[in-house]
Amino acid sequence: MKPNRVVLLAYAVFLVGMFSCLWGATPLQAQESPSVIGDLALIKYVCPGDVGEQGVLLPAACTDADDPNGADVPVIAVNGALSFVYQVSYTCPPGSICAPLHPISVTIADDQLSGTIPTEFGALLDGNGNGLLDPSDSWLYKVKGLQAIDLAAVSALPNGVPVPSGCAAASDGGGARPTYVNSARVTGPSISQENSAAYCNPPTAVPPTAVPPTSVPPTAVPTAVAPNQPATPPVAIPEPTTVLLFGAGLTALSAALRARKRAKR
Repeated sequence: MKPNRVVLLAYAVFLVGMFSCLWGATPLQAQESPSVIGDLALIKYVCPGDVGEQGVLLPAACTDADDPNGADVPVIAVNGALSFVYQVSYTCPPGSICAPLHPISVTIADDQLSGTIPTEFGALLDGNGNGLLDPSDSWLYKVKGLQAIDLAAVSALPNGVPVPSGCAAASDGGGARPTYVNSARVTGPSISQENSAAYCNPPTAVPPTAVPPTSVPPTAVPTAVAPNQPATPPVAIPEPTTVLLFGAGLTALSAALRARKRAKR
């Protein structure tokens, strides 16, 4: 083989090697493009009743009552069934590649429910059906099996106090009264957001003030007195008695009368 042909062959091998390296380096760089964690948005709903274990729709009874004086604050009787539903939505910043999240990796903490961890309720929107929280997906979580507390009888909650004059615009027209408000915070890898919800009890019935009946003294009944009747009955005067004397009695009386006449002379 001539020397120039050897040089050309070696040069060709060198060029092929360089192109191969460059061609292989491009996909590797694309594969190493860092994925980012997108943004999580939270909406907390308060629900009269028990929402159950799972679902793919937001229960109709649930409302986003984040304003304690809003018209959507539900009125729940003391010890009535109560649930909270948390909607978590995932978005990705423009121009970024966002990694999908496992729903279980999303943590929700409720400030009034110490030690209670919301659990998965279902996928409100799972665009590709892969069971992951991808950008544009929304997942639902829940806390169920609660009972509404007597807000008129408590002065403190686990974190804060009842709003003293919430529910002013509640649909029952009961006016302002103590209102329960609690906030939840959703946390994914390095991101979080907070949202709240509220409810109140029906107005406490105020018993009417008892008014004692007016005491009326009994009417005195006068004693009936017969007309012209003297107060003291008169003493009976015996009628004069006529005595008829005969025989010896009459003789004795005549003698006594004569003796009396002689004595007067």
